[in-house]
Formats: sequence, C-alpha cells, structure tokens
Amino acid sequence: MRNGHVVRSAVPFPPQLWSVYDSIQLGISRTQNVVEAWHRRWEVLVGESHVGLFTIINEIQREQQQVELQIECIICGEQRKKQKKVWIERENRIMSIINERSNRSLMKFLRGIAHNLSF
Repeated sequence: MRNGHVVRSAVPFPPQLWSVYDSIQLGISRTQNVVEAWHRRWEVLVGESHVGLFTIINEIQREQQQVELQIECIICGEQRKKQKKVWIERENRIMSIINERSNRSLMKFLRGIAHNLSF
C-alpha cells in the first residue's frame, strides 16, 4: 500500500504466455500429456536420478531409434494411439463451456471450467 492505496506490481507472466484459451479455440490440445508420458518413460529407462554421460548417450540413441520408428509408422499411415474416452469427454465438455462463454456470467464460466479440472 502506498498512501492508503493498493498498488499492484506488474505481472511477471502475462496471460498470453500461459493461457490456453486461444489454443482451445483453434482445436489444439491444452495438455502436455505426451510430454509428461515421455518424461516418465525417460525416468524409467534411465532408472536413476544421477547417471553417467555414457548412460545418457546410450539412452538418447535408443530414444532416437524409437522416435524414428514412430515417424515411419506415421508415414505408413498406421493408426495412432487413441485417447481414453474419459479424456475425450472432458475435453468436449470444456470446449462446450468455452463456446457458450458469451451466454454465461464470468463466475459461472469459471465454475464450469473448474468442475472439469482435476489435480
């Protein structure tokens, strides 16, 4: 407070940086599940918190082989892994709430989104 007035500092990260609203409008996934799954898989592959350089190099080479195989599968037209029904339904509910945003008060919009998030 300065002179009896509340003073807010500038936000360190503007909403344009972290908001997924535009991505959802464009139909782009709002989650990073693929990245999170890769990270979990990497932890399992390496198996340790602190590993040597040669272990890391070997695991990166193995990972490169896996990625190249996945690329070839996509080029060949193989079906990609399907999302679970529960995740698809949740994304559809969130998209519905966003599309109806103009018909809702801000509080109802936020409550609708909050009901579909889990931590």
